[in-house]
Amino acid sequence: MIRTSDYEYDVIIIGGGPAGLSAALLLGRCLRRVLVCDAGHPRNAASHAMHGFLGLDGINPAVFLDQARSDLGKYPDVVFCHTSIAHVEKRHMGFGARAADGKVYAARSLVLATGVRDTLPEIPGFKDFFGTSIHTCPYCDGWEHRGRKLGVLGNDHAAAELALELLIWSQEVSLFANSAGAPDHGSGARLRANGVRMVPGMVTSLAGQEGRLREVVTSDGSYPCQGLFFSPKQRHQSALAVELGCEVNPEDGAVTCGLEGESRIDGLFVAGNVTEGVQLALIAASEGIRAGVSANEWLMEKDLKAGY
Repeated sequence: MIRTSDYEYDVIIIGGGPAGLSAALLLGRCLRRVLVCDAGHPRNAASHAMHGFLGLDGINPAVFLDQARSDLGKYPDVVFCHTSIAHVEKRHMGFGARAADGKVYAARSLVLATGVRDTLPEIPGFKDFFGTSIHTCPYCDGWEHRGRKLGVLGNDHAAAELALELLIWSQEVSLFANSAGAPDHGSGARLRANGVRMVPGMVTSLAGQEGRLREVVTSDGSYPCQGLFFSPKQRHQSALAVELGCEVNPEDGAVTCGLEGESRIDGLFVAGNVTEGVQLALIAASEGIRAGVSANEWLMEKDLKAGY
């Protein structure tokens, strides 16, 4: 059990990405005492630009985070703790959180915005191109590769659908199976009907320079490719939601929540990629605002007198 602490806040926010920082902004403007805990390992650290965020389209993700933290600097009730949270627990009157350095914090409510982390394929040279010529989301990076020779890495239904989606940006799309097998018959027929080239065999290496992909090398030959997309396997950056007893999707581990970001745990709210849905920075920020509103209204209801 976490021991009682002198660190008292209205809300502890775990996660300092677009979701967590947006929740902090809303709550800071509501004069709430907020602690933002973040270890500083953003999912998009390899990316050079963040797209689809109105007013900030193309901004470097690191610059975005610096600006967001700077914006929060004018709210004295918002405090940052640059550490990970190792353990959380639900208390009768709130939540306790123990940081990796052993410090213990307590708050009346909690916002989880811990996000996910992508698992990259073990292909030589993959990391050299990831974030520049290799991406996970065509909505984020498809426009920058429009009209080029594009590829998708994978052999499942999600990869086949991603290859078909890329036809929006290019008419030259290849599916690199990176497998001894081929897509199932239904997916294969649909890919062929829409002009997607299916490349069998294992991907052995990637060729290019300075982060710019030129070709994909397989066990059967080399193929021109200037932009490669894939649907990554993901893992949640934190198991705190499970530790607290949140309901999660057994398939992907996403936390189940209501329309306002409320979890099944009283006083606990969730936002960003820890939940189900489209994984875009703008949506994560929106969910952070929503969770912040919900947390503020929850606190307000606890503080108001019944009137009877």
